[in-house]
Amino acid sequence: MNSTGFARSRLVLPLFGMGYLGVLAIGLTWWHLPPEAVLALTVGAAALVLLTLRPYLGVHAFVALLFFENMISPSEGLTVMKVLGAIIIGGWLLSMAVRRGAGLRVGAFLTALVLFLTWMVVSLVYALDTEVGTVRAFTFAQLALAGLMFSSVVDTTAKVRGVYWAFVLWTWASTVIAVAQYYLGITSVAAGTLGNRNSLAGAIDVAIVCAYLLYQGMSHRGGRLALALSLPFFFLGLALTFSRSGLIVLCITLALVWYRVAMEKNFLILAVTLGVLCIVTLILPAAFWTRATSIVPAIERQQDTFGMRVSLWKVGLRMIEDRPLVGVGPGNFMVAFPRYGRGEMRVRSHVAHNTYIGMAAEMGLVGLATYLLLWLTALREARRAVWVGKRWGPADLRFLGVATEVNLIGMMIAGLSGNMEGVKSIWMFLGIAVALGGLAVERGAEASRPMREESRGLVRGEAAPAGAVR
Repeated sequence: MNSTGFARSRLVLPLFGMGYLGVLAIGLTWWHLPPEAVLALTVGAAALVLLTLRPYLGVHAFVALLFFENMISPSEGLTVMKVLGAIIIGGWLLSMAVRRGAGLRVGAFLTALVLFLTWMVVSLVYALDTEVGTVRAFTFAQLALAGLMFSSVVDTTAKVRGVYWAFVLWTWASTVIAVAQYYLGITSVAAGTLGNRNSLAGAIDVAIVCAYLLYQGMSHRGGRLALALSLPFFFLGLALTFSRSGLIVLCITLALVWYRVAMEKNFLILAVTLGVLCIVTLILPAAFWTRATSIVPAIERQQDTFGMRVSLWKVGLRMIEDRPLVGVGPGNFMVAFPRYGRGEMRVRSHVAHNTYIGMAAEMGLVGLATYLLLWLTALREARRAVWVGKRWGPADLRFLGVATEVNLIGMMIAGLSGNMEGVKSIWMFLGIAVALGGLAVERGAEASRPMREESRGLVRGEAAPAGAVR
């Protein structure tokens, strides 16, 4: 934080402290709060002040909480995760107030985000159950703020790299726990701290991409070795989740990453990967091969969970056909399910298991269009980082842009068989893509400035400065 920010914090933070003491006094005298609640308020206030001064710590806290939210927040309503998330977002908002909005970039993504949230409010007006729709709308508002926090705070390639390292390390820890639980017989599938095999598979898919691209952009041997050694755990952990969608996404993202690695002529990591995959396949249980070989028959015959998904998609399509403009309302897919289900599906309420059908059914085709616009603008920002990094450097910008782009594509593919719109890590990567796009714009402006100065000098008939000649 600069000197101006510190000067503003001298005014804002004391006012916040006075307000907190007032709330605490009211709670003790009028509400008769128990000591545990007072302690929680005090710790929360201290954390809020710390995150106001160091919002980058809030980013790392957000990443860490992604891997423990199902353990500490198993119920609905006001959960520990929501409280901690509110503290993190609140710290960032206070930091923005101190710095007067420094770091928040106005552009195509922000415009698409405003359109998405605005149309959600319009859809909420026509929702079948406005109470459910309101809860869903608030959830998306929080996710949108989280994405904006990442786009604002992660403002250097070093910070982006730090976030990716954090994601890899937390995923590795969760994977090790999941594998240990599986082989000790504690769980029948690998789930780890995430508590859900599909969630762990999705996190591993992302972490593998991050590990490859971090390896490409790192010169430190210890770091490269750590990233290479993480791959066996990731491949084994993903296999033991028995997640078919996770395997499909892995094959697609690995193909994209390996192509990028081959373009850099770094064949050592490719050879190591192939060796690791061969070893891992030798120790996999028979249940994995049974699950993996059922993918194609399940799709062709529309059987098993894929057949159920097809039936759910048909229900969603009927919702879209009936209410194509505004949908049944945010979060109202299950509420509307009995009205549009037929036969056996009439008495079984499920989520859509398809992000795009679910969004169109709940918010109409216009809502789906605004949601897709978010992704397209984020992908454009990631592509800009790749292009600028390749042309002018630094190399970090290119590798991080590729990692973000590949992960976003993988998440979009995963959305074909799952409800991904509410996954917090997705909004994190959308924000990182915007942050990288902003860094690319700044780098492109810096690199092109000498050429513009040289061009103006030539127009005036002056000799170009020696430093401007490339």
